[in-house]
Amino acid sequence: MAGHDTDNNLVIEINRGLPYLETAVRETTAGVKASPVSDGGELLQSLTGVSAIRMGGRALDPVIRGQKETQLNILLDGGYLHGGCPNRMDPPTAYTSVEGYDRVTVIKGNRTVVYGGGGSGGTVLFERDWPLIDEKGYNAEFSGSFRENGEQWELGADLVAGNDDGYIRFIAHEGESENYDDGAGNEVSSKYDSQSNALLAGMRLGENTTLEASFEKVDEEDVLFPGAMMDSPYAEAENTRVKLNHQFTEGALRQVKAELYQSRVVHLMENSMFTSPSSSDTEGFRLTFDAQLADIDWTFGADLQNNERTAVAFKVMNGMSAFSQWPGVEIDQKGLFVEGTKALGQDDLLKAGLRYDRVKASAQRATESFGMSTPAAQYLLVNGTSETSGNENNWGGFASWTHRINDQYTLESTFSRSVRTADATERYVAKTVGMVPWIGNPQLEPEKHHQLELVLASEQEKLNWSLTGWYNYVDDYILRHRTAGMMPKEVYSNVDAHLYGIEAELNYPISSTLTLGAALAWLEGENRDDNTNLSRISPLELSTSLDYQKQEWKAGIEWKLVASQNDVCLSSDPNCGGQDVRQTPGYGLVNLYGEYASKSGYVVAAGVDNLFDKDYTLHESRDYVLDSDPVQVAEPGQNLWIRFSSRF
Repeated sequence: MAGHDTDNNLVIEINRGLPYLETAVRETTAGVKASPVSDGGELLQSLTGVSAIRMGGRALDPVIRGQKETQLNILLDGGYLHGGCPNRMDPPTAYTSVEGYDRVTVIKGNRTVVYGGGGSGGTVLFERDWPLIDEKGYNAEFSGSFRENGEQWELGADLVAGNDDGYIRFIAHEGESENYDDGAGNEVSSKYDSQSNALLAGMRLGENTTLEASFEKVDEEDVLFPGAMMDSPYAEAENTRVKLNHQFTEGALRQVKAELYQSRVVHLMENSMFTSPSSSDTEGFRLTFDAQLADIDWTFGADLQNNERTAVAFKVMNGMSAFSQWPGVEIDQKGLFVEGTKALGQDDLLKAGLRYDRVKASAQRATESFGMSTPAAQYLLVNGTSETSGNENNWGGFASWTHRINDQYTLESTFSRSVRTADATERYVAKTVGMVPWIGNPQLEPEKHHQLELVLASEQEKLNWSLTGWYNYVDDYILRHRTAGMMPKEVYSNVDAHLYGIEAELNYPISSTLTLGAALAWLEGENRDDNTNLSRISPLELSTSLDYQKQEWKAGIEWKLVASQNDVCLSSDPNCGGQDVRQTPGYGLVNLYGEYASKSGYVVAAGVDNLFDKDYTLHESRDYVLDSDPVQVAEPGQNLWIRFSSRF
């Protein structure tokens, strides 16, 4: 199908913005993560400079260069989906069946203004293409996998029929898991049951015009989240997409694309004390023009996005309301954007973009009583104001220069400014019950990220490598922290901060069948107001791999070394009050895989992750209380796996 490589794998594109080394480096899931994945967050976690926050067996929340949640722009088939859980049980990637997409594009940092405001940490596009259909008029693909630790299995089908004038496509996926064991033999609550079904259709309205529409429904049931100290009996998402594309044959305009999307999420959180139903409805539209004028390739247009969220917690024993995490929240964003690319001779390329966003935010139910108080009263108590509405005018943009030094070396420099508005939880959460109340701040200033990135890359016949250094100074960084004293609270405030890091990647073909790969990522993050560390900053990581490929056969070994993380901002430290659970120890992992891809269209792969059954946790992962002590959600221990796919 379109977007898949000849070995029947999803294509991953890592956009490094280097036009002379191809604008995107293409890798397959076998090259990024050989073993099966439960959703998009688990897939992204395997990329250099990308980590994740784990709360349970699935729905890993991506972290790119120390930035997370709405610091990342994540689009599913062209549209935004905002999850239904204020505690991030369901980030957008939780609603992605990876094999149901043709391509995943990862744009680290701020390199484009087309896909919305913010995106300071990066943009991730889960995309579906107009399918390429065989002469017989149909394609069919079936896949499945099994992971022994937790008895986790996945089944998928992708069926398409039609021709160049139109198509109809059906994508189905189902996955289920029991609890897995960590490397110490402890059982981790990680059960889940997931199903998704998508119906897509496209038709050619003329020689240069296409219309596509899709509807997708995702159901999550009985998902356990020890790191949230609540579980999710169900979560449902319904996504609708409509795309109209027209290409011009004359004049400066080359293409116009209109995209309309809608996402509706309902979600339920429960524990022994509270049950909390929630909803998140998102609607949006993007109109994009491509043009060529004055020897410049232009992309410009407008977009709008509206998100409405409600979440109320009720007491289990009597059904009365206790508090509201989202008291009728609405955030409306309208944007204008333009970016252009111009070649200056054969060795230089300039690219720049500018974006304006108008943001309006309000909480319609903030003065309504939930339990013993109103959200507005809590905002007044914590932040000194009960004003719950706000407007913003945000400007962002970037400028990039790429210079080919010679046939071997390319240098790229990018400077950008991106502005991220506070999300619904940061503004309006009002969890007043519990050991530590959690209160938002409706008057938060938006984050202003100012980033400088330098990339030196080399492409040779025998050796390819890249070295990236970046620095991000943030005005009004939105910091979640715990106040000190006898009655602590989780609150939000604006501080100045900076993040900086280095990433390096190498690919060396030792012979016609053996390839050596290596990747390193190092990151620091600091609160400049009080010189404390930012929370959930990924530790130094080095991955080395050796891959064998000859005709239909592949095999590989990966050795991953992760350093200890001692630069923390602990939630238990009254002088810091951050989100870190502890100083995490370092660890080393060995993963193995082998694969056979037949010429007739089927692929069988098998391997083992965490070969030596190491007991470890991702530094960023959440914690829960076990025997009165906080414990991080651990990663799976040794895990044997097998996966297959077949195309007809």
